[in-house]
Amino acid sequence: MMHASYDGQDPEVLIVWVLFHAPKKQISGSDFLGSADEFLARVDVEVDSPGSTNVIKSVPLQARVGTARIHAPKDLQTVCLSARMGSSAKQELPLKNAGNIEVYLKIKDDSFSVEPEDLFLMPGEEQEVTVVFCPKALKTCRQSTLKILVLPSGPQYEVVVKGETESLENGLLTSTSCDSEGPPILTNKQVVAWGGVALGRIVQQKLTLRNNSPSTTQHLRLLIRGQDQDCFQLRNMFGTEERLTSNWEIKIRPKEDATIYLMFAPNRLASMLAKLEIKQLGIRSQPGIKFTIPLSGYGGKSNVILEDVKKQSDGYMATLKGLLSGKTNKVSFCVRNTGSRAAYVKALCFMDFHTRSVMDAKVMSISPETFVVKEGTHEVVTITCNPTEREEMLCKTSASLLSTG
Repeated sequence: MMHASYDGQDPEVLIVWVLFHAPKKQISGSDFLGSADEFLARVDVEVDSPGSTNVIKSVPLQARVGTARIHAPKDLQTVCLSARMGSSAKQELPLKNAGNIEVYLKIKDDSFSVEPEDLFLMPGEEQEVTVVFCPKALKTCRQSTLKILVLPSGPQYEVVVKGETESLENGLLTSTSCDSEGPPILTNKQVVAWGGVALGRIVQQKLTLRNNSPSTTQHLRLLIRGQDQDCFQLRNMFGTEERLTSNWEIKIRPKEDATIYLMFAPNRLASMLAKLEIKQLGIRSQPGIKFTIPLSGYGGKSNVILEDVKKQSDGYMATLKGLLSGKTNKVSFCVRNTGSRAAYVKALCFMDFHTRSVMDAKVMSISPETFVVKEGTHEVVTITCNPTEREEMLCKTSASLLSTG
C-alpha cells in the first residue's frame, strides 16, 4: 500500500524487487551451445479497486540465459616469468569468450599484477590481459594462481603463474640488448591476403622471416589465432613428411632467412580472418617480443564464361558482319557466372591488347561496361560498332581482327 502525498510532502517510494531464476540445463563441455535463450515478461502497475481498472504503467522485462566459457591457449595454462630485482617481466594472456552470452570478468592475483583487472567479452570475442611480475624480494621462485571470475556468480577459471627472481650475476650473464641492432625480426609481408578460393581447395602463400641480429640465433614460436583460425594452417616439413599445424617453433641463425608456408582452406562461403603471431622464445631475462601478421581470405570463387560467341584456344571471338562506313553494327553475347561467388566484370575494347591502347568509343563501345554477375546468373553484353573507312577497308576482302577485349 502507498499512501497519498499532500502539498509540501515528498511522495512515498516503494521499491519492488523482480527475481529471475534461470531454468536448469545440463550441458557438457563439448556440447554445441547454439544461441542464448531469451525470456520476456512484463510488470503491469494497476490501482487495486473493486471495479475495473486501467494499467497505469507497464515495465517490460527481458532476461538472457546462456553458458559462459572462457578459453585460454593450452600452452599458457601455466605462465612462467623471470626478472631481476628492480625490473619486471610481462606475458600477454589471450582470453576468448567461447560461450553464447556476454561475460564480465574479474581477474585477480595476490602476488602478480594483471592489466586490466576487469574485462567485458561478447560471444566469440578475444582480448588479451597482461600478467606482470615485479620481484620485491630475493626469493628464488614464487607460484600463485590467477583467478578469472565470471561475474556475478558464474564459473571460476584458474591459471598457474610462476615467477622466478634472477640474481644480478645471473642477469648479467643472460641479459641481451637488441636496441642498437634494430628490429630483431624482419618480414617481407605485413599482411597475407587470399582472394576467392573455391571450397574444398587449399591455396598456399609464402612468407619470409629474416633474423636481423648479427650474432644472436632467434628462437621463435609461430601460432595462428583468431575467429577463423581453423581455416588457416602452417605447412611444416619433418624430413620427407609434411604436416599441417596451427603452431610451430623454429630457430633462425643470425642474418639468415626462413620461409614460412601458409595454407588457406575455406570451409564456407564467407570472409575469414585470423592472425599469425610470431613470438621470441628462450630469453629468460626479458619478456618475449611478439609480432602479429593479419591473415584474410574469402571462401568461394567466381567463374565467368562467355556464351553465344566462338571459343578459341586463347579466348573467344565475336563476329561483326557487313561492316560499312557510317552504318551501325551490333553483336550481343552472354556473360555467365558458374562459380559460387559474385564476379565484378569490366569490359573494354582495345585497338592493341599488348600496348593497352583503348579503341575510340565513337567507333566501338560496349554496354554495359561494368557490372556484377551474381553466382548462377548471367548478363547480356552488346558491342556496338560504327566503322570508319579504316575498319571497312580491313574487312573488305577477308575477316580481320578489329579489336580485343
